[in-house]
Order: sequence, then C-alpha cells, then structure tokens
Amino acid sequence: PRLAGRGVMSGQLSLWPGEEPGERIHWSVTRHRALESCERRYYYQYYGSRGGGQADAVPALRELYMLKQLRTRFMWVGEIVHEMIELMLTSLHRGVRVPVDALIERGTRRMRAQYAESVQRLYRLRPGQACGLIEHEYDEAIAPEDWSSRRDAMQQCLHTFAGLPLVQAILAAPAWRWLAVETLGSFELDGARIVAKPDLVWRSDDDAVEIIDWKTGASGPGVIDELQVAVYGLHALRAWGADPERLRARLVFLGSGLESPYALDAHALARADDSIKASVMRMRSLALDGPRGEDAFARTEDLGRCRHCPFRRPCGRA
Repeated sequence: PRLAGRGVMSGQLSLWPGEEPGERIHWSVTRHRALESCERRYYYQYYGSRGGGQADAVPALRELYMLKQLRTRFMWVGEIVHEMIELMLTSLHRGVRVPVDALIERGTRRMRAQYAESVQRLYRLRPGQACGLIEHEYDEAIAPEDWSSRRDAMQQCLHTFAGLPLVQAILAAPAWRWLAVETLGSFELDGARIVAKPDLVWRSDDDAVEIIDWKTGASGPGVIDELQVAVYGLHALRAWGADPERLRARLVFLGSGLESPYALDAHALARADDSIKASVMRMRSLALDGPRGEDAFARTEDLGRCRHCPFRRPCGRA
C-alpha cells in the first residue's frame, strides 16, 4: 500500500486545486463545515482567494490567500501531532523504529521553529510555506503559559500514542495489513469528487477494515464528527473493497487515552451519502459561474464563530 505522503502542515490546508467555474465540485468535510459555518468565509476560502499565490496577484487578493493559510494554535498542535505520528508509522514501515522521546524532541523543535516564523510574520512574505497563526496575525493577547501548554499538549499526545495497546498491535502487524497512513483519496458521488484523508486504515487481526481517527482535542459525548467518520467509511468501501459487515471505526483521544468505537452500519453510511448529496447541491447553487461577489454570500449572524475565523478583517468583523 502507498503510505508516503506530504507532511500534514501542507497536506491538510490544500487538499485539491480550486475548481474553475463550471467544473465539478471537489467536496470534503472541511469544505462542508466551512459552508455550514458561514457563507462569507466559504467564499473567501474557496473563491475569493483564488489566484492569490501568483507573483502578480493584486494586494487584496494576496491578502486573502495569506489569511487562508492561517490556523489557530489548537489546530497547530493537532497538525504537529499528526505529522509526528505519520513520521513514526511510515518510518517503521521502512524498517526504522523512531523512539517516542526522539519524536517528542523533533515535535518540540518544529513547534519552536514554526512559532518563530509566525511571531515574525514570515507567513506574510511566504504564505503557505511559513507557519502562520491567527493569534499572531490579529495580535491576540495569549499568555506565555498558554503557549507552553500547547507544547505540553503535543508531548502528552505523543506519549499517550506510544503507550496505547492499539498502537502496539498496529506496529506488530505485517505491512500488508496497513492500508493507508494519512493518504489522500477520493471517490465519485453525484458528479462530485469526494475527498477523504483518514489518519490510519488497517486490517485488524479479525480481518475487519478498521479506520482509526487520532483526536487531539477534548473527549467525551458530542465530540464525534459522525459525518467525517462515515465519509471515511464510504471511501473504504470503494478503495479497499471493505465488507460493510466488517467495517468499523475507532476514535482515539490522545489527550486522555480514551477510545470510542463507532459503528459504521448501513444506516450511518446512508445518512452520510444523503448529507453529501445535499451539501454538493448547495455548493453548486453557490458556484461562481457568473459575475457574483462576496455580497452574494451571507455573513453568519453568530458572532461567536468569527472569533477563530482568519477572514474577520476583510469581512469587517476584526
């Protein structure tokens, strides 16, 4: 199986090239959530920033492109943890075992380097290449202890990961049982390209196809993104011919070590199928196939959602 891939910091931010007007929709849960959150943010992310990475882009367009690349400090921790886990797993697949202490040291160095990039605003000169955090762009007053706690959270997640019995079972499994590690995939549905990038997929000892989703945030009831997990399931049916009766998912909360199994039954997959089709239909209705601008995309009325939005300055809600 193809296990190698781009690092998380780059791969998560741009899962596909922006489609041109009239082309098929490239759908993902991330894009769906952006649209659900705020149409204006969706416009900036998927249409208004298009072409802003070109050398001759006008300042306003380049600004939107730069803002599109920013993430919060919480997202940043998750990306570093996922990147270090991917490094450990793919290294082992090549026969090289990386000790967890070495992984933590590498993750800590990476966080320090990326923090320095962000606090110096290097992302404004090299958007999409240098790390940029929303908190620095908007001069948010974040206490030094909060930044230290982000580092501590990263280290705790990696310690937890290394000690999980599940991880030991995966590491002991023969290579042919590993189906995907942070591997970008897609499938067709209702004329759209559905993009999925599961954290890990493997054939467990009982020959079930199991989807593993590493979580670095809070654990407990209500935090499971059922649509995301089900989309991974729909992808597994097509990519690896998974038997629907032997398909399951497991969410692993690395902050606490708690695990939450999730049943990918026929009802869950059918609900996801319907949700995707409805979302694609809405995206098509908003596709820019004519002279429409940002005013055609409504701003959310929930101002609480603006707090972590990278586009609040051009939107007028900074």
